[in-house]
Amino acid sequence: MWHIVAIGYLFVAVMFSAAQPSIARALIYLFFWAVLPTVFTVFVVTIRRRNRRMKRQEQAEFEQQRAQRQKDSGTKP
Repeated sequence: MWHIVAIGYLFVAVMFSAAQPSIARALIYLFFWAVLPTVFTVFVVTIRRRNRRMKRQEQAEFEQQRAQRQKDSGTKP
């Protein structure tokens, strides 16, 4: 869903920068209105995915260790 919003935002930012009277101004608008926000968004999404993946992995390891402890304590007299 957010991909559609990102594509629409980039389209509007590129068209807005293309409508500027000078090339320098167009490049400045393109950089600050399209490139920087896109890089920031990709960075945030990547970090959040990595953190979620690490949290799931830690939770799975914890559950595996807990199951192993219960199994070991159940088999010993």
